[in-house]
Amino acid sequence: MTITTTGFIAENLVLSHNRGKIIESYGERKYHIAYSTLSTITTASIAFGYFFHGRGQGPMRALPHPGLRAAAFAFQTLGVIGVSQFFPKLQIPVVFQKESALLSGEEGGASSSGDNKDGLGSNEGWMMKARCPFEFQDTKSGDAQDVSGLQRITRHPAFWTMSFLSLGVALRTRFWTEVVMFLGPVATTLICGNHIDYRHRRHEGGELSCRKEAKTSFIPFVALLEGRQSWGDVYGELKGLNASGAVLCSLILRRRWPS
Repeated sequence: MTITTTGFIAENLVLSHNRGKIIESYGERKYHIAYSTLSTITTASIAFGYFFHGRGQGPMRALPHPGLRAAAFAFQTLGVIGVSQFFPKLQIPVVFQKESALLSGEEGGASSSGDNKDGLGSNEGWMMKARCPFEFQDTKSGDAQDVSGLQRITRHPAFWTMSFLSLGVALRTRFWTEVVMFLGPVATTLICGNHIDYRHRRHEGGELSCRKEAKTSFIPFVALLEGRQSWGDVYGELKGLNASGAVLCSLILRRRWPS
């Protein structure tokens, strides 16, 4: 698994670093075929090694310290919350509104009469209105033209979401083979994530402007701790129901951990 993970990282680094030269020599179509083929082979090799030679088997270590298991749960929860933020925003599928608001198509059921704001003394009833359980409208806080959502926490939210989930397993498992397996995504994040930044600074395959780099961080939460990002903006853009569901899922997963 160590060899195949190293191969996956090396393949990504070599092909992405020499992307321009390879495309110039062989064409973009052949480059993408080679990239996809090698990525599929290395990923399949990692999966084969884990499921047939690493999952729940191999040398065992002592039961992890309670502090490590607490850290594992924290990383697992952060990872599941991260995954939840990639989905459309959940909202309560029903809303209660005054009849007049429903008839006029207004949201929120606010009365147009200043003398009867709370509906006191009125015989007007309330009605239930169904709505889509997903809200597809983006809600961004502050200057969100180039930085918003999870990017306020890290420039590479997908990489670090994967790493947090992996750390959640690596810190709690009793099998050294699984420790090695689930530290692989962390190494991938650190090496490939930094290489992506390096390439984007040089405008290769993307762009990392000086302004964006100054406002964000590679390591999660650093920009927030240094005051380059606002905790209020993160909270304002957080998909609350998604995050609540993610925490519940993490608690359920925690109950399934082997003792």
